[in-house]
Amino acid sequence: MFGANYVGLRALLHEAKMSEKDVTLDAIGFNQVDLLAAGKQDIVVGYTANEPIQLRARGIPVTEIRVADYVQLASNGLLANEKVIAENPDLVRAFVSAFLKGLADTIANPDEALKISASYIPNFADLDADVQKQILETSIEQWKTQRLGYSDPQAWQNMQDILLEMGLIPEKMDLSKAFTNEFVP
Repeated sequence: MFGANYVGLRALLHEAKMSEKDVTLDAIGFNQVDLLAAGKQDIVVGYTANEPIQLRARGIPVTEIRVADYVQLASNGLLANEKVIAENPDLVRAFVSAFLKGLADTIANPDEALKISASYIPNFADLDADVQKQILETSIEQWKTQRLGYSDPQAWQNMQDILLEMGLIPEKMDLSKAFTNEFVP
């Protein structure tokens, strides 16, 4: 009961005016696909760009309830400490720019990105290439936005509310100190 999947589940329950008391949760590790495929779990929590694609590739029908359809949360991002931001903003700006260029290139040329990435993924040749392509395509659909790299302040507020409710942070924080869009073009 930890990590992004768990936070997403808690956010979904919160939006439905439910709590963990309203459901039965089992800690199953990171084998959602195999357990659902084997009929050992009826419902699993996973990433839209992973488990549902793998399950469908096995011929298993899936109904998805996407957290993002109900509440926006702060998600993965780039991290820098305050000292680096204050003392070397050009480094931060250059890093963000390079990252966003790579992301834009991936969105524009997914086949090329997959080919380049394959050499960095252990045992890629053993993986189902069609599944990996679908995972990338689904990820790209989630990444597309008017302003690549922009972090929505409301998503941060929603995330803070959920983390407070879960007891994962002890008190409200000044969210203007938690993230910035200053370096996003």
